Amino acid sequence: MRCVKILVVAALMLSPTLPAFALPEDSEQPIRIQADTATLDDRRNTAVYTGDVVITQGTMRLTGDQVTLNTDAEGAVSKIVSVGNPATFVQTPQPDQGPVNARGQTIEYYAADERVVLIDDAHLDQEGNTFEGEYVTYNVREELVEAGRAGESTEAPQRIQMTIQPRKRDEPAAQ
Repeated sequence: MRCVKILVVAALMLSPTLPAFALPEDSEQPIRIQADTATLDDRRNTAVYTGDVVITQGTMRLTGDQVTLNTDAEGAVSKIVSVGNPATFVQTPQPDQGPVNARGQTIEYYAADERVVLIDDAHLDQEGNTFEGEYVTYNVREELVEAGRAGESTEAPQRIQMTIQPRKRDEPAAQ
């Protein structure tokens, strides 16, 4: 399913361990962070960036009002949480493909689980193919997409919406 393949790309947030899904040059590029303020806590292995945060690495761009990076004991990124109105993620997976655009009020990336979660007003788009819902999670390793509600709510559930563009054919239609 093409939507599932689109979601794979969202798992690329700052993860050089998944180069098969991004431009090869991305993982070799330095990570650049711009923010109004930064708080680094070595004891807790966290860094919190606030104020119009922009993180870039190659073609990847992650934005939010506040981004928290958690690292493991070796300094590798274990979890990233970007909160915004909305938080956004953009990356070009292959030179011949358009960029993947994702947004949500919160974007979470779990490196060990290879899982990306878009929360509240979740939206993912690539070349006109879209996937929208209140909550979208994608497990890269298992190629499993789950979408629905973020928790128990008294409101009527929001339905998942998908748009899949017709496949482009390289050859003319048979007579």
